[in-house]
Amino acid sequence: MRRDLRGYLAAHALAANVACDVVLAADEAFINAVGHADGGDHPIRVSARVSRSEASVEVQDGGCGFTFRRSDPRSVPDVDCSNGRGVFLIESMMDEVSVRSGQGGTTVRMVRRLA
Repeated sequence: MRRDLRGYLAAHALAANVACDVVLAADEAFINAVGHADGGDHPIRVSARVSRSEASVEVQDGGCGFTFRRSDPRSVPDVDCSNGRGVFLIESMMDEVSVRSGQGGTTVRMVRRLA
């Protein structure tokens, strides 16, 4: 996923530092989908789009859904914990993050403004 997304972003001439942030945020959402999507046979879909004004990535899974909690921007997660930093990283690197979650799965949409 990372390699393909990085190639797609490079083909759309995204600055390397922006592409790195977008790939890392998408990877965090992907890892969360793998870990929390019921472990069933539901595929995880990743789609990306680049326009003049933004780069966006969506990660969709077919799991049972969850209650999304935004990270506290005033605090940094404990680096000694084995998990719990994904949402913080995603929200730190992207300008917009939205989550739709329910019994039919979860979609995480992340947007990085370019202009």
